[in-house]
Amino acid sequence: MTRFSFLGGCMFVLGLDVGKSELYARLLQIPEPGKFVPLGTGKSVPNTAKGHEQLLAWMRKSGAGGEGTSVVMESTSVYWERVAMTLYEAGCRISVVNAAQIKFFAKSTLRRGKTDKLDADLIGRFGAVMHPARWMPPAADLVELRALLHARDNIVELSTVEAGRHHAMDHRYQPSSKALGFCEARQALLAQQLVEVNEAINALVLTSVRLQTDVTLLRSIPGIGSLTAAVLLVETMHLSQMESSNQWAAYAGLSPVPRQSGNFTGRTHISKIGNARLRRAFYLCALTASRMKNGFGNFYRHLTSQGKPKKVDLARVLWRRSSV
Repeated sequence: MTRFSFLGGCMFVLGLDVGKSELYARLLQIPEPGKFVPLGTGKSVPNTAKGHEQLLAWMRKSGAGGEGTSVVMESTSVYWERVAMTLYEAGCRISVVNAAQIKFFAKSTLRRGKTDKLDADLIGRFGAVMHPARWMPPAADLVELRALLHARDNIVELSTVEAGRHHAMDHRYQPSSKALGFCEARQALLAQQLVEVNEAINALVLTSVRLQTDVTLLRSIPGIGSLTAAVLLVETMHLSQMESSNQWAAYAGLSPVPRQSGNFTGRTHISKIGNARLRRAFYLCALTASRMKNGFGNFYRHLTSQGKPKKVDLARVLWRRSSV
């Protein structure tokens, strides 16, 4: 069989539907560019280390595996991470795609039914047709930093909930001192954990030369602090993976969406199809920068002085900041 330049020289595409406890796989052979042939009826294995080894053995039995195989899966919560690493370490080419892409691809093929086996077949066909980008595992320090930042978000969220409960208890007609004590104990614990997670984040950044360099670079932009800089790093999994401001804007869901048809022109808004954490970080940066006496703040005040809506002005500041 003649080799060719397709998906990096891949001769097979494996569609993988990832579930919490099960993996459903569908293997397609690529005889030539633009064509694919399903092999067998698919395979179901447990989403465990033993199941991953069974999946690899089944692939090798069909002649697949290694660099000649492109494995495509959805980013389903965290359940895809271990199998992705196992197949990556086995030499496969991995692509992790947004579930929305598969959903709209299914609509384009007029796919009506939905089962795990059908989803695996659909994901494989998507990979064969659309040639999704290659996934590379992030560095260990970025993975650890992301886990700490997500833990911090959870602590802050729980602290807000407990503060609301405390306020409600204080205003009851007949407050319970014991229930109030439980609430205050939880608040004290969360406050201590917030201090500890902040210290862990700072320590991790200081022990990694690369993280420290990137955080320092991002902090040179007005309105970006150490915590926001860390968020930007982990949500993009490294600055070098973004080659242009358009990629930053699209990945964060900040790219404009025009509404125009014939003589009708509707309001343009941001897409919001992207990383919500990154979008929130950019929004808070823009909000901070809008209050400063610098180019960003002057730009915002110039827009508001012309009667523009404040949220539109902030969106423009966001776009300008993502272009820095």
